[in-house]
Amino acid sequence: MEALASSILFCFSSASAHAQIMFPEAKDRDFPTFNHAFREPSHPGFWSSHLREAQSTCGADTVRRSGKTVTADLTLAYSHNHIWNPQENANDPVRLRSYNGCLAAPTIVVSPGDELRINLQNSLPVDPASDCPKTLNTPSCFNRQNLHLHGMHVSPEGHGDNVMHTVMPAGGAWDYRYAIPATHAAGTFWYHAHEHGATSIGVASGEEGALIVRGRRRYADRARNDGVVDIDTVLHDRYGMPVAERIMLFEQIPYGCFSDASHRTLLQDSTTGTWTCPKGAEGGVENFRSQFISSRTNADGTRHDAWMLSGRYTLVNGETQPVLHVRVGEVERWRMIAGGGHDTLNVQIVKARFGDGEKRLRLPLYARHSSAEMTCDGEAVEQYEIAADGLTRQNISRKDINYLYPGQRSDALVTFRQPGLYCVIDQGGDTLNTIIPLRSRPQGKSPSVIAVVSVDDDNTAHSGRQSGTTQIRRLLQEGSEGLPAFVKARLAGFDLSDFAYFPEGMQPGQDLSDLSVTHRPTAFFAALTMPLASGAVLPPGQAMPDTGINGMIGLIQNELVTVGGASALPFSMDPTHIYHVHLGDVDEWRIGTRTMGAGTTTGQHVFHIHVNPVEIMDIIDDSTGESIFMPGGRCKLQYRLQEAGSTDDSTYSPEFCDQYHVFRDSLFVKPGFETVVRTRYEDFPGDAMLHCHILDHEDQGMMTYVSIDSDQTRQMSAMSAAGMSTMEHEHSGEM
Repeated sequence: MEALASSILFCFSSASAHAQIMFPEAKDRDFPTFNHAFREPSHPGFWSSHLREAQSTCGADTVRRSGKTVTADLTLAYSHNHIWNPQENANDPVRLRSYNGCLAAPTIVVSPGDELRINLQNSLPVDPASDCPKTLNTPSCFNRQNLHLHGMHVSPEGHGDNVMHTVMPAGGAWDYRYAIPATHAAGTFWYHAHEHGATSIGVASGEEGALIVRGRRRYADRARNDGVVDIDTVLHDRYGMPVAERIMLFEQIPYGCFSDASHRTLLQDSTTGTWTCPKGAEGGVENFRSQFISSRTNADGTRHDAWMLSGRYTLVNGETQPVLHVRVGEVERWRMIAGGGHDTLNVQIVKARFGDGEKRLRLPLYARHSSAEMTCDGEAVEQYEIAADGLTRQNISRKDINYLYPGQRSDALVTFRQPGLYCVIDQGGDTLNTIIPLRSRPQGKSPSVIAVVSVDDDNTAHSGRQSGTTQIRRLLQEGSEGLPAFVKARLAGFDLSDFAYFPEGMQPGQDLSDLSVTHRPTAFFAALTMPLASGAVLPPGQAMPDTGINGMIGLIQNELVTVGGASALPFSMDPTHIYHVHLGDVDEWRIGTRTMGAGTTTGQHVFHIHVNPVEIMDIIDDSTGESIFMPGGRCKLQYRLQEAGSTDDSTYSPEFCDQYHVFRDSLFVKPGFETVVRTRYEDFPGDAMLHCHILDHEDQGMMTYVSIDSDQTRQMSAMSAAGMSTMEHEHSGEM
């Protein structure tokens, strides 16, 4: 007998080309919008100003707009801060590398067509000579850094999104200049540190911030905007007032204390291995091996990974378990960013209930309205996802649990039916559905509190007793007043196809399904464990890393690139290791994880590619060789339902079930499944990085890049080949 899983995902069917089917007379017409009430607020802080709790302003004065130019000044330096520790009921002092002294860097807001200027100055001290440099793919040189705009479709060359350039410490500076295309998607993105070897340390210290692309392109103006219409333009009430927004940057900072200034020995409880800090001692993120990849087996046989041993909490914009204030019946847009690298986030919102229980997750004492015990196990509040990784979906995905893997984003509409206290929790689950190695946490993932929501009943006319679906539908209907009837009808069915993302150079409703495929590369992830097992050998061109730091050498297997007979390679700057494409090419990638010879392991990973998003065409169950989806994209029963009492959860994969033909830049990879994606290199020549977004994996070599050659490069290559052919012909004639 089967029981419903804890996560319920419903995808409302899409109607990308339905306008010409249901309303053929409307195919090529524009519609007046004098009745459409949308208006674009001029101040970027308008949306958060409607939130009842104070928002962080740390570093806000370093971001400014002048016309179509947005400028942000970021100074990277050590800073002293405090992080609330609920377990100790005290603020823990920390000394961390950060931008502008903030635990979460300032939010940057831009619009399509803007120029974004980020002036980065590196004021960190020079790294000790004993720690820098190290062998390639050995995490080191933590004070050397650069910057990446995660998910943004911008040039990776020169002063653009170029993660090959290093900004040196002790005063090094670099002026980033990003020309954001006028057709760029409006959505939720972020920026973070990306120097190879120092990425994980940087992001885990808080070197990250939200980057929001605002949308103002209306339905009536779609002809002049190349067909692009932004979902933002209908997320407002009947008077044109936009819904309130919450930018929620989830951070996982594994700060610890050390025995001395060399940071060689992390302080831990001798019995449990739990990290400890003497009173008043400042915590930091300084030791890669101890703070990222270590684990411990206790006397009772249980195993704990570094994040569990740290006892740290997932932060929201630099705060531990903040209390959010919401009104009954109001709809909010939650822009959630998985900026941590240590654990998966299974985000669920549940009502707090009076009661007690040792095995239940308890509501924090400071958030309660009374001294009575309350637990976080009440009715779940549905999340209505409208965008994944910043790109508006073809349809709304309604879910109880929002599975977020490192680097991913989710824009969800949320509303509360009843007043009271609610918990935003990171729900427990099977280890195979997380990024934690099974050997490090075989007992699975335990739930924890991320935030608390206090919902007030303000006795307004609209009652909170209506279902979430009804309230979201009402919002969309009010927001679309003045638009054509067929657009309103689709929105009422949660069909977002009139506002959904489509690839550059294509038309609304089109995807990559019908395009001719140029290449079929692979991106299979694996790890060569350290120290080397018997029979294992280093990949071609890889020097032995520091085994006192590395736990592995990361490998990505692309069957179209072979070096010395091997196609499974770690990161290298050697051009013979690199995969080349041309502008206009369409790739169909197969992505997964597999063993690659002696001493290699598989595990869970997160595929991420820069510059160009990918479209998920299918997900294949390796055990059957068949798709997990039925015709039309609905998930087959065994992947979305969990058998009651089952001890084998290998097929249960709710995190995949709403991903059919979704565009995104980061996707979860786990053993037993292979994901088929397509991407088109429409513009922006240069080197686009491809790597695992479990950032300690990336720093240890699980990275490569795709070199995108321009048409001019293609012509030069052809001319060179023709010249060589002529020379050979002439030489042959002389013989």
